[in-house]
Order: sequence, then structure tokens, then C-alpha cells
Amino acid sequence: MSDNCELKWQPTKDQLDNMILPAYTDMAKQSVAYVNKFGCPPEYVADMLRDIADALTSIHPESESDSGCSCC
Repeated sequence: MSDNCELKWQPTKDQLDNMILPAYTDMAKQSVAYVNKFGCPPEYVADMLRDIADALTSIHPESESDSGCSCC
């Protein structure tokens, strides 16, 4: 995603309260569960999450466009 798109898009209060914050909570709980399941340090799961974030931004169609994205 371009920097312009990231700066322009803002979630609504409803999206924050009912979708985004619950998603953060679920991802955090799942991450802790993986730490416990794998018996690994939290940093390992943090690295996994960074790798997922990197992959998501690299394959998202708008991330390759210099002209912005469809959300803006």
C-alpha cells in the first residue's frame, strides 16, 4: 500500500469497536497460544507475524502501484 493511502484511510468508530479491536484481541490470543504450543520465546511468534505482514504488503495489488490505491 502506498504511504498516501495509509495516511488517508481511517477506520470508522464502528469498524474500530466492532471489527478491528476484536481482531487485534483474537490475533494476540492466538499468538500467545502459539508461544505455548510451540514452547518458543515470544520473539519467534513476533517474527512470524512480521513475516506475514511483509508478505501481505508485498502481494497486495495496490502495494505495487505508484498511483495510490482504490481506498483513497
